[in-house]
Amino acid sequence: MATPTPMRQAPSQQGRTPSHQGPTPSQIAGATPPISTPFSNPAQAAFSPRGQRSSPQQVKKSPATSTLMSQSAIGALNFDSPSTAAAMGALGIGGSFDMGLDHVGGLDTLGVFATEDDKLKRLDNILKLLNQKKGFVSEAGLERLAQRLGLELLSEEHTAADGRKKKTLAIAGSAIAVDIVLDNNIVQNVSLTYHGSATSVAAHMESASQILLADLKLGPNQSPLTKTLDKFASNFGYIANLDKLSVIPGLDCYEALAGIFTSLERLHQWDLASLRKEPELAGKSDQYLFLTALCTRHGYPVMHARNKVGLALQYWKELRFVPPSDDRLASFSEKEEKVWSLLIGCAPIESLGMSPVRVSEDWISKEVVKQDLHQQDQALNPTNIPILDWQEPENISLPSSDENKNNGMEVLQLHLSTLPQVAFTVTFDPPVILPQNDCMRLYSYVNSTPPNPNPSNDFSQRPLPPPTFDDLFFPVAAGNRQDPSEPRTVTRLRDVLVFDQQGQSFTRSHHNTLFVYKPIYSQEVTEMSFSHPRQLIDMLPLLRQYAFLSTLLNNSFGPGTKEAVPKSTKETTNPSPATTQTVKDELAAFMDIKRGKKTGKDMDIDVIIWVHPLPYLQVVFPVKNSTIDITLRILEGGVVEIVNENVVEHQVAHGKSKVLNRQDLGRVLERLEDLCKWAEWIRTRLC
Repeated sequence: MATPTPMRQAPSQQGRTPSHQGPTPSQIAGATPPISTPFSNPAQAAFSPRGQRSSPQQVKKSPATSTLMSQSAIGALNFDSPSTAAAMGALGIGGSFDMGLDHVGGLDTLGVFATEDDKLKRLDNILKLLNQKKGFVSEAGLERLAQRLGLELLSEEHTAADGRKKKTLAIAGSAIAVDIVLDNNIVQNVSLTYHGSATSVAAHMESASQILLADLKLGPNQSPLTKTLDKFASNFGYIANLDKLSVIPGLDCYEALAGIFTSLERLHQWDLASLRKEPELAGKSDQYLFLTALCTRHGYPVMHARNKVGLALQYWKELRFVPPSDDRLASFSEKEEKVWSLLIGCAPIESLGMSPVRVSEDWISKEVVKQDLHQQDQALNPTNIPILDWQEPENISLPSSDENKNNGMEVLQLHLSTLPQVAFTVTFDPPVILPQNDCMRLYSYVNSTPPNPNPSNDFSQRPLPPPTFDDLFFPVAAGNRQDPSEPRTVTRLRDVLVFDQQGQSFTRSHHNTLFVYKPIYSQEVTEMSFSHPRQLIDMLPLLRQYAFLSTLLNNSFGPGTKEAVPKSTKETTNPSPATTQTVKDELAAFMDIKRGKKTGKDMDIDVIIWVHPLPYLQVVFPVKNSTIDITLRILEGGVVEIVNENVVEHQVAHGKSKVLNRQDLGRVLERLEDLCKWAEWIRTRLC
């Protein structure tokens, strides 16, 4: 057995711990910088234009680093030696340390009048470009990733039972460790262990290990030359971030998230028990009740699921009214059907007023709801809807240290040092696009204000206006221009499978046109901080409203559709099907006839959208010799309400025995989740 070769560890980002006393000057001088992250090493952070951006607390300063940290910026360094100045001149480096990076990554030349903000933005873009690629799965690639994440790494070679020599890479933090077994740079096994005292965290380590193994293991017929570290870096980076933010003993971020999971799981089980008591859901399967709780109650918390490591609260799902009937369909649904989630994590506190993390399994009481309501609570709840019994856990007090004190502010620094400089964060997966008024309402749930989507670094110029809802949802193609104040039209083609009254199937081509007459300024929300899981629960009705709207728009105008030829040129460019069909097209049409398929006539569907003050859609399509015109709005929770329609009028005019009402039309759209299929369903009831 070879001697283990330790890799150097970056200093703790959270502060001093018993197991780590901070770097010495000699250690800093001998540290090997990560290849693709110039400022990820804390010692090198002295040269960073932004300092230690990711550190929630200060790293202990040695005499070597304190001198470097006193420099205001790279441009302030002076070189008095004539030989040094001559060498810098030969390399094209000026006195302001200009390295000639103006054109890196297609960045514009800033010129001599560039501000400090412009230079910092340029350097941020360079770092972003360098960090985009994580490398390939190999021993060297994993070692570089461990260095980049600031974790210790030990490499050990051993002989397996079959005589083959294998290597085990042990990547360790303060509370977690992962062992990766490689055979000739091919990963064989991954084992994630937790060294803390929280049993609720250890219970989820096996599922996290399986996800990390899937990220590193070769797939069927996959070459080692194409297996990248991107997925593993994302998942393991989540774990490493929690480890760096933890202060052992005192704050365990893994335990803090596990406590939120325990409380949300308690609420989810209460939802299921309540649904089983409702008469209208009697006889429904457990899977149907589960989807109902996920999409209409308080969501479904999961830990390490759907190929993502970490805590997530699922709140919406495609085909929520169609539960899988067997294990095969359940496996397909788990892998293929889209789910909307809130990914919960931790991050350094970056601004004043943010509440620090708290560790508790009792964010909500054991009874979940309040048992004995006071008179004031009864007055606010005339419908007798159960009131959730949320709790307020105590704050965490961390041990203070000498390095956190300042001679002029001992009392204030001593108080602040006892609170962890870490906050809970929620990442929206996928990001949610909201009009400005609803975006402000979403941020109000966490007692915050939305950031400026287009800040201007030049105070002499007015900030750019925010993007519009349609521009965020359907970005304008490169090279095209769209005036935000002008109406916009999005046209797409889609083939829809249709069943006639005899049960025969055929495809019909839909020519879908989306009209945006009134652009609404909007924002795309990806992440924010929060202090209590109650705030996430309060968001769910609003998030479901726009999740359902995005589903309708994606199905009719999204990536699954095709680019449409404008109606004005369609007839001139394609005078007749016979002149444009090839032999291959004729053979395909003949095979469709043999299989019993037939092609219906094209149908035009026009949709007008406006999203203020609520999401509204006006859907117009032809039926026989008339036109159907329906206006609907999407309420909180993804509920469809029909505002105006002429379907009932057409049914009465054609003498239909069973007349559909507006509630029927709304419920059908909620189940179909598709405007095209909904229009075809209505046509079959009127023809």
